[in-house]
Amino acid sequence: MEKLIKLALTQTSLGRLIGKVPFVSEIYMKKIWSKRMNLFYGLHDNVDSAEDWSAKFSSAGWNDGALAKLLVDRDDVGRGDGGGSMQASQFAVLLWLSKLLKPDMTILDLGGAGGVFYEISKHHNLLTDSQHWHVVDMPRMVELGRKRHAKLKSTGISFGTKLGAAPASDIMLALGCIQYMRDPLGQSGPGFLDELEKAPDYVIVNKIPVWNKPDAWTSQGFITTACPYRIFNRNRLEDYFGARGYTIASSWHVPELDLRVPFHPECSLDHFEGFLATRDAREASAVATPLPASRRRKRHLA
Repeated sequence: MEKLIKLALTQTSLGRLIGKVPFVSEIYMKKIWSKRMNLFYGLHDNVDSAEDWSAKFSSAGWNDGALAKLLVDRDDVGRGDGGGSMQASQFAVLLWLSKLLKPDMTILDLGGAGGVFYEISKHHNLLTDSQHWHVVDMPRMVELGRKRHAKLKSTGISFGTKLGAAPASDIMLALGCIQYMRDPLGQSGPGFLDELEKAPDYVIVNKIPVWNKPDAWTSQGFITTACPYRIFNRNRLEDYFGARGYTIASSWHVPELDLRVPFHPECSLDHFEGFLATRDAREASAVATPLPASRRRKRHLA
């Protein structure tokens, strides 16, 4: 029954009509959305509107203590993302790391929380002592990450809160994070790649919502905080990378994630996406066999 109600609210015209009934959307927000993890609510055409709406909560944004503890202080982190089971799209990231990693490389992990993918990579024996992993995230994530890895006596990992202060890297990971950034594509200032001391040779992006419509924003709830959440216009995202000398060398679907916004059936995604961007397409093709998704036109992320 719950699935049918969710379907009606998020993917049918009936849901749009129900949302116009006085007080229905407010009741849904207070009784359901605000009490569950990872649900989306609201649709906005700019980030300011999404931020203003999210700020109605006692905490707004990713720098939240309870959320940091949930993501970092877990026993199953190194085995995968939840209960020791790997998510489907994580295999694509592991595949490319296994093919691209070389001795003495530095990996920059944007939004890496407490070093989740560092632990996954160590668990699968992808990293050597000569490689260094640097996480950039919000202060509370970084604080817990440092404590976690001090306790684990981890080597080869460091943490910071500023992209501009991160060490020069060969591979950059952005795994489900740039949609939370206020201006990741540099529309009103430097984008996330523009803040770096040196452009990495490879950028692996995973778990991002992409569509062919104009950029849109919703808000994702985490009970103790609400985060503005961007849905990327495909062409704008590709153009950002292309203008900086990158080619989309491979892409894949992320079937474990979807996006449904109650009362807005026009805002619905069946899957998210991931891709590898390289500054030298010839080198990428030489070291790795493209994934099946890359058989489509390179211009498209999926």
